Amino acid sequence: FLRRAAQQMPPFQQRTMRRLRSAIAPLWLPTLAGLALGLGRQAWTSAAFSRSSLAAKPASRHDIGSFVGARRPWNLERIASASGDASDGRAAATVARRATLEAGDTILVAGAVSPTGMIVTSMLKGMGYDVRPVLTKTMDPYAIWGMPIRGFVPGGSEPTPAAAGLVVADEKFLQTDLVVAFVKQIGKIGNLKRVTFLSAERARSPLENMFGNTEEEERRSREDATLSACKEVGAECTVVRTGVLRGGGSKSDCPHNLGQEVYMRIIDSVSSIEEELFDLNQRGAEVTDAATSTITEGGKFGGPFGKKSETARTTAAAALAEAFSSESAADKVVDVVSVEGTESLCSAKWADAYSSVAVK
Repeated sequence: FLRRAAQQMPPFQQRTMRRLRSAIAPLWLPTLAGLALGLGRQAWTSAAFSRSSLAAKPASRHDIGSFVGARRPWNLERIASASGDASDGRAAATVARRATLEAGDTILVAGAVSPTGMIVTSMLKGMGYDVRPVLTKTMDPYAIWGMPIRGFVPGGSEPTPAAAGLVVADEKFLQTDLVVAFVKQIGKIGNLKRVTFLSAERARSPLENMFGNTEEEERRSREDATLSACKEVGAECTVVRTGVLRGGGSKSDCPHNLGQEVYMRIIDSVSSIEEELFDLNQRGAEVTDAATSTITEGGKFGGPFGKKSETARTTAAAALAEAFSSESAADKVVDVVSVEGTESLCSAKWADAYSSVAVK
């Protein structure tokens, strides 16, 4: 199959395909055997998936979509307009708390059913936090994550939890005013200490990069607005800027991965194999100060036709989760990209990485 596909490509892509065939040759026969046995899309290796997700439309490698349906399961407008969640006259805190979170603290996760959101929710649960993914009333947390997790439904009978932490993990661009309103609403309750915000680069074509990255200014504007909102309510914020998000499946060494289905949802077979190889080989991480780095600014790293910055979803999720227990992560804006490596960063290395970055 790969040979036939390569014959239809330009010469420089054919050379790439030949190298790819050599790299995956040891894995090819087991893959064919699995397909012959009819495993295909009916099997997955992680209990974190809902069976209903198998009916979802296949996607490209950069947009594998939400595994449980809705792209935006959390209604920020409803939360922002709620009146019964905080006492009237309670002033927002204005002094930075400089405190890390501890096991048992409540953390809300917005964008929890995006691929990165699913991974970070599982990570936080494993770290001992009382993690509360923001869901719709039709979503079953146990069916999604395969473990006892309590979801939070905005506008339901339960008031907004007095969360000590908030993760904004949606992979798509969000409206700045909604994120700011969400932060302020939770901050009014008076317990919010830490916020981690995922700022992911969108996959861009070479043609788009030729005309510059007009989205970068908007991206930084969202980050600055989130940082300002956190400062207003007295919460410390960590902005995790990533390259194009990739992988997150069973070939990574992260125990919270999303299983084999990550690769099987990619409609192009060659791209699916490339994604597996990415998870297998790109387990390291480079963490730099976003104020001086340009590696996550699309089109500037290697030129419009050169290499682009990419980040494994498991690495992005780890950066978001580890920030809650790292004092040095407070009020930082960091660029996080994947690099070649055999193992992911441990908690101590994440703390060291955050320590090397200046405060925003």
